[in-house]
Amino acid sequence: MNTIYRRAVLAALLFFTGNLLISKTFDIRALWIVRDHIINKEKINNLLEFADQNNYNHLFVQIRGRGDAYYSSKVVPRAHLLSDSKFDPLEYIIQKSKIYDIKIHAWLNTYYLWSSLDYPTQQDHLLYTRPSWLDNNFPDPINVGSTMDKVKISRNSNGEGFYLSPTHPEVDAHLQNVITELVQNYKLDGIHFDYIRYHAKGWGMNQVGLKLFFEHSVAIPGLPALVVKDKPSFKKYKSDAITKFIRKASTRIKAYQPYCIVSAAVKPNLKSAHDDFGQHWDIWLSERYIDWAVPMNYASGIKNFSSSIEIMKKNIPMQYHDRIIMGIAVYNQNPRSAGQKIYYAGKSNFTGISIFSYTVFEQDPSYAVKLINYLK
Repeated sequence: MNTIYRRAVLAALLFFTGNLLISKTFDIRALWIVRDHIINKEKINNLLEFADQNNYNHLFVQIRGRGDAYYSSKVVPRAHLLSDSKFDPLEYIIQKSKIYDIKIHAWLNTYYLWSSLDYPTQQDHLLYTRPSWLDNNFPDPINVGSTMDKVKISRNSNGEGFYLSPTHPEVDAHLQNVITELVQNYKLDGIHFDYIRYHAKGWGMNQVGLKLFFEHSVAIPGLPALVVKDKPSFKKYKSDAITKFIRKASTRIKAYQPYCIVSAAVKPNLKSAHDDFGQHWDIWLSERYIDWAVPMNYASGIKNFSSSIEIMKKNIPMQYHDRIIMGIAVYNQNPRSAGQKIYYAGKSNFTGISIFSYTVFEQDPSYAVKLINYLK
């Protein structure tokens, strides 16, 4: 880098940082912690020390990744990364975090069940024991074996992977049991729902869910001419299933732990969240089913990032904006670009931000050093 260019960059950074330091101070400075960073005490100690030194006060700690448990459970199979240990990562991080006054939120991948090219090592995993619970994008049961064979040939043949069906009542009951066990056994600052959505547009065709839909409606998905007036559409039926789940889950959590913060990681484009994923998170906010919505606004370009925010502002009443925690990625952009988005979120009067994820900082400590000024 030549001297003139280096001076220009430095001047720009100083100007931009100066603006940042007079921007709004975030009450909530959250960080997502992916599950492989909590498999032993040393890793947990390191991440807590990092969070304290870098001004984070809330951690979304992933304790359910792919239908498994990074905690002690009688309901969910133990994670394969903990198979040779009796260590309880959730218990340890809750106790250790008190030294730093950092809040711990149990982060659950709700409907996302499996994504690996290999089968689960746990024989009691739901992929083996409850294939009828899996969601689909056509009205037939998924054949797990043939689907896995196709995925090994083409990684994207099954999209992101296997999802549980939100419209299957046994899935709902199972997930409610997962939540009950957590709030009975651990004193949590929060529960954070991720993948609380459909796989993509066109999914939601689980056979049991379809049967229940037909029992109260003769509307046939894909054939709008046969829709009967005053009957719920299939689209609404699907989104209602998720909304009912989060309503029941929130009620359950608050009954056991009234001060536990219920949050959800959500799609940032509100229209797409509704239309493609059955995720009506604006309703979840207004009805108090969740305390915080955390839009995963991971766009690397400021145009797309700000566009999602403008859609939120136009469609969500201002009285709910202080419960929106803006999610910002660091895996796909440099520190200055991420800092620009932190500044934009502050200028837009959101109460907090959440950074995805600690993995980047653990792999590249210099990134965190460059970003810390934006978090002051």
